[in-house]
Amino acid sequence: MYLFRLVGLAVLSGALTSPLAAQGIPRNARSSTTVNAAPRFMVANPFAFASADSAPAVQIGSAMREGMKGVVGRDFQVVEQTQMNEALKQYGYPVDAILSPALATTLAKNIQARFVVNSTMAKGEGGRYTVTARLVGVSDDAGYVVTLAQKEGEAPQAFGKRLAAALQPAVKSLPDAKACIEQRTTKPDKAAEAAAKAIKALPNHGLAEYCLALLATDKKAPRAEVVKHLQASTKGDPLSLPVWTALATQYQAANDTANTLVAFKEMLRVAPTNQKLRQELFKYFLKAGHPETALEVADQGLKLDPYNADLYDLKSNACLFLSNFKCAVDALETMYATDSTKADTLFFTKISAAAAEGQAPDTAKLLKSARTQADTQKVLAEAAAGGMPDTLRLKKWAQIGVRKYPDNPTLLGYLNKAYSLTGQVDSVISVTNRIMAKDTTAVVPALSAAKSLIDAKRPKEAVPFLDFAIKHGDPQAKENAAALLYTGAAPLLQQPQDLVGASEMLRMAVAAANPTGKVYPAANYLLGLATLFQVPQIDPQAEKQKSCDLARQEETLLAQSDSALNAGRSVNPEAVDKNLGIIKQYKPRIASMLKAYKCNK
Repeated sequence: MYLFRLVGLAVLSGALTSPLAAQGIPRNARSSTTVNAAPRFMVANPFAFASADSAPAVQIGSAMREGMKGVVGRDFQVVEQTQMNEALKQYGYPVDAILSPALATTLAKNIQARFVVNSTMAKGEGGRYTVTARLVGVSDDAGYVVTLAQKEGEAPQAFGKRLAAALQPAVKSLPDAKACIEQRTTKPDKAAEAAAKAIKALPNHGLAEYCLALLATDKKAPRAEVVKHLQASTKGDPLSLPVWTALATQYQAANDTANTLVAFKEMLRVAPTNQKLRQELFKYFLKAGHPETALEVADQGLKLDPYNADLYDLKSNACLFLSNFKCAVDALETMYATDSTKADTLFFTKISAAAAEGQAPDTAKLLKSARTQADTQKVLAEAAAGGMPDTLRLKKWAQIGVRKYPDNPTLLGYLNKAYSLTGQVDSVISVTNRIMAKDTTAVVPALSAAKSLIDAKRPKEAVPFLDFAIKHGDPQAKENAAALLYTGAAPLLQQPQDLVGASEMLRMAVAAANPTGKVYPAANYLLGLATLFQVPQIDPQAEKQKSCDLARQEETLLAQSDSALNAGRSVNPEAVDKNLGIIKQYKPRIASMLKAYKCNK
């Protein structure tokens, strides 16, 4: 079975208005001024995902269109290929465009056709094509489907004519099926008679059987009768989403889980890219204990049509649903290779997100190869975390996405993460600045950039990003920024020291941290040390220069150290008491210096 979308698309605005000459003249007309009032009937070129199949699709479509003229006779008016091409050009498409069935139906509506033949084709064994053609009214919920395989050595033109001939029973029974729908509410008995007549001419006529199901529902007939007609309708038109939906509803009402699953699978086959439908069905599959069902639908369809980009999209969503992120990336990469025009912002977001999640490690294999206890702990930690990001693919797809959508904040965020994971700190800074310039709430990227700089032992460069996070972030972001400031400042107390730089970062940390949290006392403790350790460095210069400014600086640093150490006492009470003792010893000396240098005058 070959699939196409039944997703709702925006209707092209305005209907085409054709001159009378373009409407066609009926055969054996008595007057040249007589206009053919028969319903318009459009035959679209078969849709194929593989671009190499476009030329054969046009040949098959042209032959179907010509063959259909003999099939419909005077009951319908087949839209000429020249008329279709004029309409296509008006809407910005090239002549003989290969439209998806959904877009072809939209075109049919806009050229005032009442019926359309949509087809899908795929190349099978021996390079021969299989075409699934569906005859349906543009406003009908069901129609009739035929599937034919090209014979060995059969020319595309001959194949197209054979397809048209195969649709003849559906065309002949169409008026009766339509009569059922039109009379259903006003003359239900007449409607049932019309449906029966259509089914007699063509068993399992999709629209006629669906009409009978609706009539049975209207009169509150037993569920079994409704289901019987719906099942028959799916045999005639297995591509009708409304019919499968109605059937699934009946199965659910009867608590028939097995058949509900079957119906839902068929709904996915018919509309693989209907996001709302996918979400609802995926939830049901999970609840029913069959989370793999959607993946099966996609894989089965791809065996028949390996160029179907819509099915790769469905597969990627099924893989994400199953938390199989490598599977999702693989499916999306194949989708891109199949049809890169479908790569929109959602595509790049999905593939970047999946690559960022990564693949769960082969825990058993890694444990077997672990040589130390540390190796074992690392393997178990990675397993608990759910795997590691696929860094190279994340970087690749985030870069491609940002090149195409340079201002998309989500894609910039994923690119930032990729650069962070690969240790490209300067690139992280560049991308983060781009994000922050466009979004003053981009606190997470700012924190991430700061962490990258701190990990690269460039803590002072992280300060502007942390200042941004503190200014625009919520309490948790402020606490995270304070923790990073503490982490970045701590090494500055070691040789080679930067006590002034450490003090500045730690003051920021204390100001941002939650006073009742864990960072606050730790940052205060280090701030006490950073300010105290500056005093022995300044003191000899203050004495040598007899400098009031330096003596006052010592006095200020001691006061700050005293306050910070007391606030951080819980971190290391013994060390705090020892350093408070040192402060106590310095205070008389500082007072003496201020007096001797007459600093108070």
